Amino acid sequence: MAPQPNPAAVLHAALLRASSSASGLPPRITFNSLLAAASSSPHPRLRALALPALALAHAAGVVPLDSYTLCPVLRAAPSAAETLHALAAKSGWLGSVFVSCALAASYGGSGRFHDARRLFDESPTKNSVFGNAVLAAYLIAAKWAPALGFARRFLELRLQVNGCTMTALVQACGEVANADLGAQAHGHAIRRLEGLEADMFLVSALVDMYAKCGLVGRAERLFGLAHQVNGGRCDVVLWTAMLNAYGRHGQCKDVIRMYDLMVASGINPDELATLAVLSACQHAGEVAKGLKYFESMHEHYGLVPAPEHYGCVVNMLCRAGEVAKAWEIATKNVCDSAISVSTWGALLSACKDCGNVEIGRMAAQKAIKLEPANVGIYIELSNLYARACLWEEVDQLREVIKDKGLEKDVGSTWVEHGS
Repeated sequence: MAPQPNPAAVLHAALLRASSSASGLPPRITFNSLLAAASSSPHPRLRALALPALALAHAAGVVPLDSYTLCPVLRAAPSAAETLHALAAKSGWLGSVFVSCALAASYGGSGRFHDARRLFDESPTKNSVFGNAVLAAYLIAAKWAPALGFARRFLELRLQVNGCTMTALVQACGEVANADLGAQAHGHAIRRLEGLEADMFLVSALVDMYAKCGLVGRAERLFGLAHQVNGGRCDVVLWTAMLNAYGRHGQCKDVIRMYDLMVASGINPDELATLAVLSACQHAGEVAKGLKYFESMHEHYGLVPAPEHYGCVVNMLCRAGEVAKAWEIATKNVCDSAISVSTWGALLSACKDCGNVEIGRMAAQKAIKLEPANVGIYIELSNLYARACLWEEVDQLREVIKDKGLEKDVGSTWVEHGS
């Protein structure tokens, strides 16, 4: 059987061909369709082709510049926003609200919120989508107070407020822990938006905001109302927001209860929900439950554990003194990059406390492989050796630290044997 063509390679070749004036293809529609496909491709190399393809086609006179050519390239190449901004202005397309929105989103994706805001202020045409792109730029840059200030422009300009606007505003309120302003935003959303409880992203943001402001009771009531209005069909995003609300305030038993209720309701957990319950098990000392949830990630839900998941499980086992089990999980069918230095360090510290030199030495080797210049690992390994009265190993570590030119951080301790 003949091998199947690679879709990415086919698209790549077609885009290059359409960029040429000698392609013989219907230029405008064909090129724009291929450009949009390349810009939204999951393949980074194909996305990177969008900008040079546009430059080639424009220079060859294949297609004129318009919103259908500029917007996809802005999505694919945010680092070229400034160049494309100038090109849009020169070609007269800066007045298009579609191009302006794409530019604002592109600037925001690169952390250039000032440029996104300036573009909005200077644009003769403004709408809520444009404003939401600027709000998103502020949130991406974690500029919460400026985001709240910019939100007033929606009222001043009488722009339509939608779920995206309110979600961004509520998120900013939560990050600055402004319960009064958050409650005002909630009330505004109730008055202005129809079917608020059905907007899972907005309700999740409200639950998260109230929790960050210390109002877990309000978060619970809102979750319960949304659950009731939607006939119990809340998605995993809202469930996770409630899990994190309990976890933020140390209510570990409630996190575990809510997680079990979510699964019993037929909602499959995602990586964030699982991380929330694993963290709760870690702090509550629920080792058996934590291991069950961790193992179910892959076996039942097809999820791939991230370093944060491994960190929770290893720390949980270390707190329980089960360093052998922690080592088994950290090394069984796991690539080294899945375990962070802090996790290996936690295992090393646990081995120091329980006197397991063998596993402690191996954990230290894993950590040093990731961060060879991390003097704290050498010091903790030295403390492990000192507790086991392995003074020759302590002296050897001193020589290694000296040879590598490493220095102890202020506050670090060093065991002086013989003292």
